[in-house]
Amino acid sequence: HFGSSAPRGPAGPMPLEPARGAARLALHAACWWLAAADAGWGCGGSGTVAAEEWAAALHFLNESGGPSAGAFDAWSRDWAPLAQAAASDLQGSLEACPEGTVAALAHALPALDAARGDALSLELVKHLHHYLSGGGAAPAPTPTSAVWPWGWQRHWLAAVASLLRFVYAKWVNVPQDTPRSDGGGPGPVAVAVAPGVLTRHHGLLFRAHLDEFVRSGVYDLDIAENSVLFSEAFAFAAFCRLHGVGAVLESGVYRGFSTEVWSLFAEEVVAVDLFPGAEVLEAARQRLRRRANVRLVRGDGKAELPRLLEERSGARVAVFIDGPKGELAIRLALKLRGYPQVAFVAMHDMAPYRGALRAHGAYFFTDEPWFQREYGHLDEPFKRRTDLQAGGTMAFIS
Repeated sequence: HFGSSAPRGPAGPMPLEPARGAARLALHAACWWLAAADAGWGCGGSGTVAAEEWAAALHFLNESGGPSAGAFDAWSRDWAPLAQAAASDLQGSLEACPEGTVAALAHALPALDAARGDALSLELVKHLHHYLSGGGAAPAPTPTSAVWPWGWQRHWLAAVASLLRFVYAKWVNVPQDTPRSDGGGPGPVAVAVAPGVLTRHHGLLFRAHLDEFVRSGVYDLDIAENSVLFSEAFAFAAFCRLHGVGAVLESGVYRGFSTEVWSLFAEEVVAVDLFPGAEVLEAARQRLRRRANVRLVRGDGKAELPRLLEERSGARVAVFIDGPKGELAIRLALKLRGYPQVAFVAMHDMAPYRGALRAHGAYFFTDEPWFQREYGHLDEPFKRRTDLQAGGTMAFIS
């Protein structure tokens, strides 16, 4: 049947309860049907999902018509093996069978979330969002990957319904007394010091370290798109000096601009990224090849950063998170700040989350008006490059 491929790749093996009943019988019927049919039509195969499996899944959809009332959990478990196999080579699956991949993941999200938690389910939602929003637009159909108009595309509404059902149950219809499971402790922590008082302390800190930042050689670096601005990097470097930081751990490298900046202010920099594209990885390597105190790690920051921290139990460490993004970044930061060796955690692109971060104890944001008035001039090289998009809002918590 179409869920028979053993899950592979970064997600690892995931035992799931076998589904029973009519849905499972339909899967086996689809397999027998395919054994006697020409499975060359429909989607192409990828490294983890064969074309025949996509064809069987589509036949199952055509025959079943979707889950019966109250059977959504069993329906999701039926789709989980195929979804896990597709997720282990997400880019390849999306290129071979975009509609099928999205449908399989949407239907399987509740089962994947129940088995592996939102570290997996939210990551899949994030990658699908980036892919479908222009980060990897679906390719034009080819003779080997074309989709019949009455094939996967006719089931788009069912896939959207599954996705919306998951989103509603996960984030909308949630009891207010639901225990937290994000590793962030018992609950939000209020800032104990008024922002106005913090501003005076931060002003003294930044004035004390401005000259060092300007003389560090940071302005000799080639600026890059989708990177931190110099004013953001200055704030990060100043907090490193305040806390006597010796090592910086970074999650989300892209082409390595921020990584190179940190190398000017820390004895050791370890930068982690999934590096989904070989071209981006090579660009980062070339940029950092002369930085002897920098090490690149290819992997998932959510798994690698805790390991790297445990290896540095006696160090004073600053953490910079530029991937994952959004809620996933906040959850990771709340987890990492519990390590005694972590002096602070800085997260990029946090403007939409200001209120929630204040509740968690965030004490500085790089887009604060007073900071931009005093130090916005540091970003002049970026302002002159109107062809580059860069910068965001860096938030700091401890």
